[in-house]
Formats: sequence, C-alpha cells, structure tokens
Amino acid sequence: MSDGGAPAGRGWDLLVEKARDARFTLIGEEHGVAETARLSAALFKALRGSGYTRMAIELSPIIAQDIESAARRNGVQGILNFYAAPSTWSPMYLREEAQFLASVVSSAPRNERVLWGLDREIFSDRYLISRLEPKVPPRAKESFARLKEASTNAGALQQQNQGPPFLFSSQDPAIVSAVRAAWPNADRESDMILRTLEESLAINAVAQTGTAWDSSERRAQWMRNALAERLRNERGRGSPKVMMKFGYNHMIRGANYVNIFDVGAMTDEVAALSGGRAFHIIVLPGPGSRQATLGPGRSFVSVSSDEFDEFRAGDQRLTRVLSNTNATGHEVIDLRAVRPLAMRGLESWNSDVVRTIHGYDAAVIWKGAHASSA
Repeated sequence: MSDGGAPAGRGWDLLVEKARDARFTLIGEEHGVAETARLSAALFKALRGSGYTRMAIELSPIIAQDIESAARRNGVQGILNFYAAPSTWSPMYLREEAQFLASVVSSAPRNERVLWGLDREIFSDRYLISRLEPKVPPRAKESFARLKEASTNAGALQQQNQGPPFLFSSQDPAIVSAVRAAWPNADRESDMILRTLEESLAINAVAQTGTAWDSSERRAQWMRNALAERLRNERGRGSPKVMMKFGYNHMIRGANYVNIFDVGAMTDEVAALSGGRAFHIIVLPGPGSRQATLGPGRSFVSVSSDEFDEFRAGDQRLTRVLSNTNATGHEVIDLRAVRPLAMRGLESWNSDVVRTIHGYDAAVIWKGAHASSA
C-alpha cells in the first residue's frame, strides 16, 4: 500500500481476480481506518472494466444521492462542503471516506447514479426535513410543522448536551406517518425521505422497547428491502455488478455475529439466481493500528485498535486472533482454504473465527494502519 499508488502484491492480485468474477463484492470493515478507504477506492477502480458500476454504502438513500451530486459538482471538495453543513452528520464524515467516494463517482458513468445508500438515517433528520419543506402540499402543512418542531427541539437539546447529533429518537414514528398520510402522492425523493425518517424512528423505537436483536433485525430488513428495490429499478439495464462497503457485521454471508441474516447474506442468493456468486472480504486493523471513533459532538478521536473492542469479545476479538503477530506487513488470508478444517466438533475454537471462515472468503489485516482524519 504505497503512498499515492495502487495496492500491489500477491494478496492484492487474489482480491482483484476473485472480485472480477463475482456479481457482488462486499467489503466488511472496522470503521475509521484510512487504509480501508484507500483499498476500497482502488478495488472499485480495478473492477470497473469487469462491469462494476454501483457502490452501496452505509448511508441513507438521499444522503448518498446528495453526496454524489456534490462530488459531481466539485469532487472531493464538494463532498467536504456537504459534510460541513450543520444539518448533516455521519460517522462516515472522514476525509479518507470523502476521497474514496469522490474516486468512485469520478470513475463511474456520468449519466447514472453510482452510489446506493441502503441504511436508515440516525443523524441528518434536520437536513432531510429541510429538503421536504418547499414541496409540502397544503393539507400536510400542519403535520409537517409538528415533525419539523420535534426535530428542531431535539437538535437544540443535543447542542446543550454536546453528545453525538442523533436523530430525534424519542419520537413515535407516527409523527412521520401523519405527514405521509396527508401527502399520499409525494414525488420520488419526498416519498423516500418520509419512508426513511419513519422507518428510522421505528428502528429506534424497537431499540427502546425491545432488545438489541430486535432493532438490529429491523434495521437489517430495511437494508435488505432497500437493496431489493435498487435491483428491481435496474432491471432494464441488465444486471450491474455491485460493490458494497459496510461494517463487517453487515457484510458477512449467512447469519452475522449477532445471529441476524443481514444485507450481506442476501447477495449470495441474488447472485445465485443468475448463476453468479458474491465475494466477501473482511478488512480489519491489526497489530499497532489506530482507527477513528466517535467523539463529543461532531468530532472523532483516534484510538488504538489493540484496545478498541466494539463487540466486547476481549482477547477473543477478531482483530487480535486473525492476525499473525510475526507478520512484517499487511496480510491477506484466503479463508476458503481453511473451511475443510472448520466443520463440526470445534467447541474449543473461537466461534467468531469459525463464523468468519465460512462467512468471508478473504481477510485483509492491516499492520500499523492509521486512523482516518476528521
């Protein structure tokens, strides 16, 4: 991974070769690592000639669409300007992520949408509501005013507390449903914004009244439905090859690390319908690495990946057990070669490792990776 150059080496060649032959290539990442953004940009560029024209990302649909529009206007700077807007925010608002997205947009067809946002919205409700305001029909004005007030009040409270600018999550999704009911024939963008806000509040409501599994399951179903809708819309253009970049819990084949069939599991079945397959890559920071995590307000902090433990797995976490401590540089592991060993009777094995061996085809482990910059 030379500065400014394309990746190289036997590991890189393996990734490109297997991804070229696949209908979907999935990158499951630990967020906030600069090298992962660079690898993703280089891989999409390398795959363009084999038919890859779409990139699915962990943002909501309209935010992804507007980031793409900003990139087409002014490249990386256009995206950074969009990031700077006070009414939008995301854990993806990092400089290397902006460079990755700008690279994807610049290498894709200019007359087609390349970025597919498949996720809910958890931060940018005020921005999405402002996009609705000029179009609201008279009969929906009253319900829209209540929606806007709830979002504005939540934003003001968040600024006082200096926490991350989360969506007005204490609200009942009915506050959005009322607007949808009074606006039955909304245009495509307005309908998508309303559906995104409604479902995002519903996911949050389930998190407050149910379990973490319940809310994760509902979020996974939203993303799966979003992917299905995108693929249906592409029917007239053949079958575009799609690259996806999400957190590694979402991109795994089969049940994920909390036993949910997430959007990554769906790609193998979709590909199989036309005789294709999906290629799953897990990309993790290894020994001596750092990564960017959420700080107060709209900030990020650099933390040691050796200490960061998102799933609370302790010494059994993947970033520790997959890497070779004696490696002199970055590693690529062909996990398919290990599958004959990872069968039944492995009670003493790390269960996450067994799941990873079957759920991912290859692992990329960074040696001394850098935290993405704010």
